[in-house]
Amino acid sequence: MKRLARTMGFCTAAALALTQAEVGFVRDEGYYFTAAQSYEEWLRLLLHAPLQAIAQTERYWSYNFEHPGLTKLLFAASHLVFSTWLKLLPDALAWRLPAFAFAGLLSYWLCILGSSRSRAAGVLAPLLFWCAERTFFHGHLAAFDVPICALWAGVGVAWLGAARRLEEGRPEEGRPQASGLRPQIWFALIYGVALAVKHNAWFLPPVLLVHALLLPREQRTAALKTLPWMLLSPVVLFAAWPLLWHEPVRHLGDWIAFHTHHVHYAWWYLGQVLRAPPFPIVYPLVVDALALPLPLVALLAAAGASLLTGFALRKLEAQRLLELGLAGAALLPFLLTTTPIFGGLKHWLAFVALLTPEAAALLVRATELVPWPRSRALALGAAAALLPGVWQILHLHPYGTSAYGELAGGVPGAASLGMQRQYWSNNVTAVLPWLNAHCPQGARIFFHEVNIESYRTYILSGMLRPDLRYAPAPEAADYAALQWHREFRDREPETWNAFGTRRPATGLYLDEVPQIVVYARPGLPGAP
Repeated sequence: MKRLARTMGFCTAAALALTQAEVGFVRDEGYYFTAAQSYEEWLRLLLHAPLQAIAQTERYWSYNFEHPGLTKLLFAASHLVFSTWLKLLPDALAWRLPAFAFAGLLSYWLCILGSSRSRAAGVLAPLLFWCAERTFFHGHLAAFDVPICALWAGVGVAWLGAARRLEEGRPEEGRPQASGLRPQIWFALIYGVALAVKHNAWFLPPVLLVHALLLPREQRTAALKTLPWMLLSPVVLFAAWPLLWHEPVRHLGDWIAFHTHHVHYAWWYLGQVLRAPPFPIVYPLVVDALALPLPLVALLAAAGASLLTGFALRKLEAQRLLELGLAGAALLPFLLTTTPIFGGLKHWLAFVALLTPEAAALLVRATELVPWPRSRALALGAAAALLPGVWQILHLHPYGTSAYGELAGGVPGAASLGMQRQYWSNNVTAVLPWLNAHCPQGARIFFHEVNIESYRTYILSGMLRPDLRYAPAPEAADYAALQWHREFRDREPETWNAFGTRRPATGLYLDEVPQIVVYARPGLPGAP
């Protein structure tokens, strides 16, 4: 089972590495790249003057204080080794490499969970998750969403393993019992890594406590004995986040305050601009249903119904009960109508991920009902479930935040429904070659939602000419690359007035739906 899981994990990481070059830099990546550069300087100082580095953590680590340090530290270490020292990888790929490792771990753990049902379910569970452009796109990013999703599953697997080993001292089925306290320590370590990746991990202890209390008596006792091991996990958070090494109370307070008072970015949803709570309670479910391929939506709905029915009938064994709890906990904050909803389904990826083992098992079970040879029925069933998502990837990649499925009517249907067409700034990569080819030396470009950090990374990665300058507004620009965002609808008339033209020079149109529109001042190269 673990050999199959390792294979799935390696193939996932390799597929993402091979398809990342065209993926643009989302808004948050620009900040994380900048943070990684600062942390890399700290790592180099740590190697040459350890005491000085320890004394100056505030200087190097205060940037992007709102998120724990582990992932950004890994981005920095990867860049230091593979780009700065060995010069084997381009900058962006080196920063993103740890994200691919987390994606591989997600496939590994989903395969473990699926394989507890059948070998076929073990293969299908990670494939169901990744065969959709939205999820596939997020796997490429040097960000926190896929890493915390992976650890959501990883904590679950470690929890089940640790509790099972304690239960009456019996070994895990088919395997000799682990010696000593290794499973409990591993569980505490995995949860500590989750804490060091993103604040979502603080929701996990209540989920595991409720899971333990709902188990039969013998299993409940073993699970409750496992739970206190989580008290060791904050040590990992502290060790992996040097910002906490000095004045930890103040920095923890700043971290908590940032997220408890998070801003609400405007979001386009079914023809409404959502700017502040209360948000629609069904928002995350509607986004999933419209953005993901239809077969995946149907299988996830069936999986959710299967788990809920089993829970109501008290027929869920420990693993399926935990999968239901973890999936629900990933979604619940976004059903409260007050949690910031910007960013689409990336915030509740674990909801999708933790339903895929059950979805895979249901798919396998359905193919067994077909009066065909088992292998043929399974192959056809898998193809029917996965190929629409594969086509979505081939058709829309690397513009993942624009992807919509069959229920929405694809990209044009989603535009007609009044759904968010894209978010942040990664789609701008489609027009960078045109800007490089047409802009005169030193031209000023208004990049709209592309922040200055991502702009600098585009230059560093060779995707944008270094002489092209960043303009803060259309009035100060020679060219403007506008992202179509309903909440920024005033930017286009502002550009028309500043440039004296309403005719775009070029743009990105997905299935004829405008995503990026480029304007050039009349008389400049490329102007219509």
